[in-house]
Amino acid sequence: MRNLALVFLFLIIGTPVTSSDFETVSSFLEDSVRNKVVAGGALLILEAGNVTYESAFGYADLESKRAFTVGTPVIIASISKPILGTLAYRLADQGNLNLGAPITDYLPAYIDARLEGGESLKRPPTIIELLSHTGGTRLAERRLGRPWFATWTRGLRLNEVVNGYVERIPFESQPGTKFAYSGIGTDIAAGAIEAAAGTPRNQLLTEEFANPLGMKYTRFRDSAAVAALPPLPTRYYHGDKGELLVYDGLPVPSTDTYSSSGGSIISTATDLAQWLAMIRNHGLHRGDSFLSTKAIQEMLTPVSPGNRTRGGFAILREDDHGTALAIGHSGSSGTYCWLDFQTDVIGIMLTQTKGSDIKTFRLELVQKINACLAEK
Repeated sequence: MRNLALVFLFLIIGTPVTSSDFETVSSFLEDSVRNKVVAGGALLILEAGNVTYESAFGYADLESKRAFTVGTPVIIASISKPILGTLAYRLADQGNLNLGAPITDYLPAYIDARLEGGESLKRPPTIIELLSHTGGTRLAERRLGRPWFATWTRGLRLNEVVNGYVERIPFESQPGTKFAYSGIGTDIAAGAIEAAAGTPRNQLLTEEFANPLGMKYTRFRDSAAVAALPPLPTRYYHGDKGELLVYDGLPVPSTDTYSSSGGSIISTATDLAQWLAMIRNHGLHRGDSFLSTKAIQEMLTPVSPGNRTRGGFAILREDDHGTALAIGHSGSSGTYCWLDFQTDVIGIMLTQTKGSDIKTFRLELVQKINACLAEK
C-alpha cells in the first residue's frame, strides 16, 4: 500500500519524494519511536505544491510490529471539523445551502432552543457560527460536552441526536457573542447540512467531498467504512510511567448511525494532501473547480470572537489586517495538518498516539520542519 501511495502522489502532485534536506526531522522521528514517545505515524510535507519530504515512522500496531505507512488510514479526530466546513462551502457554492441563514430553516426543532437558565435565544445560530465555534453551544470540556461518549446517542441517526440536544444540552451563550470550542455545535451544523441536502451525512461526505477530490480512503467511521478500508492502527496513550498503552476507543457505529461529526472521519496523509492542495490552488483540483474562488475566500475569512475561520480552520498566523496567513487543525488522536500561505507549505502529521500526550512532540517536530525548510 505504501508503494501505491507514492505512485498516487507522484501522479497527482508531480514530483519525486526527497529527504536529504530533512535529516534532523528523520532522526527526531526515529528517536521518538525508540523512546516510546509515539508508536508510529506518517509525515508529509509539500512546498509550492510539490512533495519535498515524506516519512512513515514506527508502528501501526506495536504488538504485531505492523508498520505505519504514508497511506495508512487513521481516525483524524478534529481535523474532521474543517473538512465538514469545506463540504458545507461546496454545497453552498452549488446553491444547496445558505450558510448565513438561521439553522431553524433546516432544523425547526431549534425554534424551541434555550439557554441553560431557561432564557430563549435572541436568534438561532447560523451554520457559519456553529462551524467557527461562536454559535453559543456547550464547550467540549464541560459536563455533557462530548455526547459521542454518552450511551443515549448510541445507534441513533444524526438527526435524532441533534434534535435531542434541544432538550438535553441547552445553549451556554447567545449565538455570536462568545467563542467556545464545541463539538456539539459541529454536530448541529452537520445536522443542518444533512437536512438541506436530503442525504445522510456519511454518504454526503463520500459523494460531495471525498470522491470529487480523489480521496478514496476518506470516510466517516462506521461499520461499512471500516469493513471497506485497510486495517486502522491501534490507538495508544501514555501511562503514568510514560509507557504506551492501548486505547480501546468507542465501538464502531453501525452504518449511517451517529458519531461525532467533528471527530470521526478516517483519512490518510495522501488524501489530506489533495484537500489542502485544492485550497492552496484557490479551489481547483486537477484543473477542475471544486470550490469557487469566492467560496475559498469566504471559507478562510476570520470570525470574531475567537481564532477560527468561517470554515472551521484554526488561524495559526495572521497579518495586521486580520487576514489568515497560515491555517490548520489538530486532532485528539494525535493528528495535525497546516497550510502556510506565506511560505507555501503544506504539512500533514498523522499518528494514533493521544494528542495531548504528544503535544511537545508535535511542537518540536513543526519547529524542526520549519528550520529545515528555512535552510533549503
